[in-house]
Amino acid sequence: MNNSNETKERKKLDLKRITDSRVFWMILSLLAASLLWMYVTTTEGVEVEKTLTGVKIEFLGADAMRASSDLIVTEQDRTTVNLTLSGTRRVLSKLTNSNVTATVNLSNVAADGRYSVSYDISYPAGVNANEITLVHTSSDVVNFYVDKLARKTIEVKGAFTGNTADGYLADESMVFDPLVVAISGPKTVISKVDHAFVAITREDVDRTLSYSTTYSLVDSDDNPIEDSSIQRETEEVTVTLNVLSTKEVPLDVTIIDGGGATRDANTRIDIEPKTIMLAGDASAIDSTTKLILGTINLSSFATDFSATYTIIPPNGTENMTGVTEATVRVSITGVATKSFSVNPENIVCINVPDGYTAENITQALNVTVRAPQEVLDQISEVNLRAVADLSNLGTNASGVFTPTVEIKIDGFPEAGCVGEYKIYITLKEKP
Repeated sequence: MNNSNETKERKKLDLKRITDSRVFWMILSLLAASLLWMYVTTTEGVEVEKTLTGVKIEFLGADAMRASSDLIVTEQDRTTVNLTLSGTRRVLSKLTNSNVTATVNLSNVAADGRYSVSYDISYPAGVNANEITLVHTSSDVVNFYVDKLARKTIEVKGAFTGNTADGYLADESMVFDPLVVAISGPKTVISKVDHAFVAITREDVDRTLSYSTTYSLVDSDDNPIEDSSIQRETEEVTVTLNVLSTKEVPLDVTIIDGGGATRDANTRIDIEPKTIMLAGDASAIDSTTKLILGTINLSSFATDFSATYTIIPPNGTENMTGVTEATVRVSITGVATKSFSVNPENIVCINVPDGYTAENITQALNVTVRAPQEVLDQISEVNLRAVADLSNLGTNASGVFTPTVEIKIDGFPEAGCVGEYKIYITLKEKP
């Protein structure tokens, strides 16, 4: 038993003596280095394959071709290719789809048309292309169309597809600044663009809108055209949508009482249409309570009057109804008329110019008086006076004149004369 333990202890001491020896570790290091060198030399030269997917296709000389010939590349059949490459692990480990590109050289392209061109593979700096072999590609060529570069100026149009708040109206004639925009791109694409389009979709609009916005490009049927090859010289336009206030406004006439008739007492007024709808600036609409068609003097007719007036909206407003004329009918009720002759001595002139005398040529003047019947029955010719005011004739007037006279009915304020009356007079300078 003791011999066995002694043997084990002796082996442990011998092993410790070996592991503590520098010679042991030197031999072990040399052995590891030899094994590593053997691995590297046997694998470094081995060819392996690597597939890169989504390698971008780039066009060499595109800017120069555009500048010199106004040609641009369109309608690529592909923008990337997949490449399977062969080489050593060390070389292939440096390659990714972000640092490898498929380059199409455009130096030989001189006219518009369709092309099918092979590409070169470009590797990152520090990689020797001779150490790499192209095993397989998803496509050997790139098919594309070279088009003429065109520039076009198009009109800006728009539409309001939202809605306004109650009592407001959107003016469909939107205003744009600028009125036109310029675009450029492939001729075949640009030719399809008809105009720029702005859509306003806001809801419950209650004021004029004015703001900058982008626009879409559309064809003649308003179908959108989306093509990344189109370049816009102006990215945004300012659109203004005028929003108007609306209001129903009554139509009316100005009445001059006279001839024994007043608006409030014995006059009936009918207007057709009675109202119109106005739209306009809020300040103009708010200040409009009614629309006056014209003036009617009740002394100018006996019992009935009818006339058609043009409806003229106030400044800053417009007539939404489209009705441009209104018919006014006036009827005077509860009164009667009677003819009288003014006595010659009651035909007088006042305010005769200094240094002149006025002589009446007219010796009889028939007038029509209007009043309630019971009042007419009390009036006689002695109550009537025809008064001509000559204050407007001036100081150097002489000759025959026909001034308008005012018929006064003394003692009967509720009565009046219908119509306009004139007399003939001779104005002479005093001797």
